[in-house]
Amino acid sequence: MKKAFLTCLAVVALFAIATSAGAITCTIDQRPAATLLIPYFQATFNPDLTILGTGPTALDTIVTIGNASSAPMLAHVNVFNDRTELVLDFNIALTGFDIQSFSVASVLRGFLPVTPVNQSHVAEVKDSNQVTINGDVCQRNSSAPVFPNAGGYLRVRPANPATGLDNQLATVSYPPGPFQQPFLGQVIDSLDVTPDTNTCGGVDGTITNPIHGYITIDHANYCNLSNPSDPNYYKQDAIGMENNLFGDYIYISGSGVPTLGFPAVSIEADASLADVTAAPTLASSTTPGRRTFYRRYVTVADPAGCANAFPAPQNAFDCGGGDQREPLGLKYAARWFDTSTITSFFEVWRASSVPSIFDVDGRGDLLDLASSTTICDTSEPTVTLVFFDEDENTTTQGVCPSPCKAPKFNFPLETQRTQVTAFSHPNWPAGWVSMEFFNNTGPVGGTLDQAYVTYDFDGASAFFNAGVTAAQLDPTNCEPLLVPVAPTAGGVTPTAPVIPTIVGTGPS
Repeated sequence: MKKAFLTCLAVVALFAIATSAGAITCTIDQRPAATLLIPYFQATFNPDLTILGTGPTALDTIVTIGNASSAPMLAHVNVFNDRTELVLDFNIALTGFDIQSFSVASVLRGFLPVTPVNQSHVAEVKDSNQVTINGDVCQRNSSAPVFPNAGGYLRVRPANPATGLDNQLATVSYPPGPFQQPFLGQVIDSLDVTPDTNTCGGVDGTITNPIHGYITIDHANYCNLSNPSDPNYYKQDAIGMENNLFGDYIYISGSGVPTLGFPAVSIEADASLADVTAAPTLASSTTPGRRTFYRRYVTVADPAGCANAFPAPQNAFDCGGGDQREPLGLKYAARWFDTSTITSFFEVWRASSVPSIFDVDGRGDLLDLASSTTICDTSEPTVTLVFFDEDENTTTQGVCPSPCKAPKFNFPLETQRTQVTAFSHPNWPAGWVSMEFFNNTGPVGGTLDQAYVTYDFDGASAFFNAGVTAAQLDPTNCEPLLVPVAPTAGGVTPTAPVIPTIVGTGPS
């Protein structure tokens, strides 16, 4: 299948721009990566679906994406709601050393980023409707070059793309917004705080702020209409492996307080994380193979022969088919304040072994919405929380021994922002909390679960506001604390997955 692609890239040239020296696989560090995670965003809209951009209740998130390479590249942006239902996705063309910023509210309204590029080398062509697509760097433009040719945003020109329309409709040249109804209503209503979504029984037309969710941004080998939850995204090499993306996100408000910024979570691709075992077995309590970031979606094994070496013996796309992205950890430490003048919020992103809009009977398929009203009421496995005050007194909730008394679920969604006052904690103005997200009662025994945590302090003035990334307590994301080694389908327990050698993925 890999050789069905028509383009053979220059190996050394591609990997010279496809890797970042000095990165450490299986830990989260601020290095250029193949995927960026924006773990939580927020925005506000009026009932008529216009942006609520002014006033003390107005919220928005500014996202920035950068390309650390001199070579142009494509980024595929995926917007998910708090139950990991894909709501919107689009492609962005990044020139060499380019940087692009966008308002999440504007994007949800339909004003998608369009990168102006010099297309003097691209001949004018028209699509099947005789619409000029000169300036579009996607494969639907027959004159768009493939890297390493000059201006080559494409890494491959796919003969068998991820969707049947990728070679005709996938683009980076979007018309100006707003989106037309009813699509605009589906997008915004599926991201509000009520459980109605386009997939979960349909939307109700009532907008309840804040609009929120999370975003993943992947390097893409070609423009596509697919997304990470689609197995063909991997099988047909839509997802790329170049560690060149970096970025950040900033929460802003109409009052100016708080304004908080965080680096985007950098998730590197590494050929040493290629997995030649079978795809995850959702019908069992365990899963074979490696923990990787998108593993819960992958249905095929990686091809054999992928090697983490420089110069690489293979092209980046030839080692596709799977995910190869480092996973996130499961244990974090965060500080908290709870006084009359300052409080804390936790921004928690988590990925269960099976997305929470999916059936929990192990099949991994969507429930029959016509016969079920509970699909949007499913919750993530309970998190074990141990709150400490500054004298080491503790309050525990979640999965804990008697007489621990706790809410049934404490971070029930796949992304949320929760105030410290929602939890029982020591009667003290400040302290820290240990968060353990591994729960072996969850789908697939919890072996593919992941999490990421940030927290912020909010006070009455700008000087009382700050955002911080939580400290990770796992020694490695690939083998987190407590997560067992999964047996094979035959019941044989293999040796533990190999932790990649701590070396740079590029030349040192």
